Amino acid sequence: MQNTNNITSQTTSYSSVTRSNFGAWGWSMVGFSMLMYYNFAAWTADGLNVIVQSFVDLHGWDFATLLSFSTPAGWIGVVGALIIAEMIKRRGAKIIAIIGLLALGLTMIWFGRITSYMEYAIGLALMNLLATGCCFNVPATLLNSWFPRKKGLALGWATMGMSFCTATLIPLMFFLFNRFGIPGAYAVVGGVLITLGIISIFWIRNTPEELGLYPDNEPISREQQTTNLAMQADYQSTFTYRVLFKDREMWLISVGYGLLWLVDIGVVSQLIPRLISVGYEKETAVWMFTSAALICAIFSYFWGWVDVKIGTRKTSVVYAFFFAITHSFLLIRGNEVFTYITLLLVGASIAGIKELCTSMVGTVFGRYDFAAANRLVSTIACLFRVSCFAVIAISLKYTGGYDGAYMSFIVMDLIAAVLIFMINDKCKGKQDVSIA
Repeated sequence: MQNTNNITSQTTSYSSVTRSNFGAWGWSMVGFSMLMYYNFAAWTADGLNVIVQSFVDLHGWDFATLLSFSTPAGWIGVVGALIIAEMIKRRGAKIIAIIGLLALGLTMIWFGRITSYMEYAIGLALMNLLATGCCFNVPATLLNSWFPRKKGLALGWATMGMSFCTATLIPLMFFLFNRFGIPGAYAVVGGVLITLGIISIFWIRNTPEELGLYPDNEPISREQQTTNLAMQADYQSTFTYRVLFKDREMWLISVGYGLLWLVDIGVVSQLIPRLISVGYEKETAVWMFTSAALICAIFSYFWGWVDVKIGTRKTSVVYAFFFAITHSFLLIRGNEVFTYITLLLVGASIAGIKELCTSMVGTVFGRYDFAAANRLVSTIACLFRVSCFAVIAISLKYTGGYDGAYMSFIVMDLIAAVLIFMINDKCKGKQDVSIA
């Protein structure tokens, strides 16, 4: 399999790649992707902080029983990521975004009116399947198609949506519960998602060429633009499952970034209990957690900027070592100043994984073959992601605290750095043909 020419090697200056000159339509794709990432974080992770308790309050159900459904729902979400990623490859990101948002909205409306444990389990599984498969894979595919060279920067902006979700979702849901009641609150959320799905019919385009625009918002000839659009319509990726399972880079990306995603969720999901365990009041711990989330939003852009400045592979290796330092700080019980420094490191660390993993898939497989490769990479990485709770549970059981988990995380950081360093980041997928 041979590459053609680099998409804009003759028309895009190196310095312009680090500028967020996406153009009006390009920025709108980034904004849409930010909303999708917000919903991914909301209904697969952050929302569990309020979803479980809301049904305890509404029906008097057992908290532990409801919480036990979260793990199988997460695994179903992984299966959903593979199924929906396959649909994106076959039909494109736009149609899957529309259908997925409409289905997620209807699910939320129904979810607020469930009356049994079985319905709760089914609703939670559907939410995880749709949010993981649609709200995570659609923006990744969209931004890699629109910004093949600036994907790191675009993803840096878009993945801020996850941080904004962490900082705002809980107070927003409490407001809706108080204003509309629990069933009404879920109906409002569902209505917003359905509205977003309808708007997406007129808003979203799979590629900039469909609007007569340029990849990366950098000028190319009209002849090349027309050729690119024709190639996109007819292209069938040669990266089948059989090819991907034998591909060295696919495994290095999946496992390397999967380990970093595992330690990322391991830190985020247990940061408040960790702060409480070292002596902070619950209200203070929640405020500190929110502060870390806002720091994360800032560093989402930072890691994206470094990505396009020095390359995804180098940035990812630096990121892995940076995370190892963060985990080392989490092992130390210092004074209040030290704790705030640690929170700064945590906020900076948890920001990078979503952007860097997606960007590396685009770097290695290119805009044409991204959807084909990402359907498997995202699934394997999600398997690591949902395994973080097992590591934490073992640490709590055998050490009585989080130190064992953090020490394991440091080892995983270093292993991930080695695996990512071994990646050959030369694009092996099809690229646009440059027309003289």
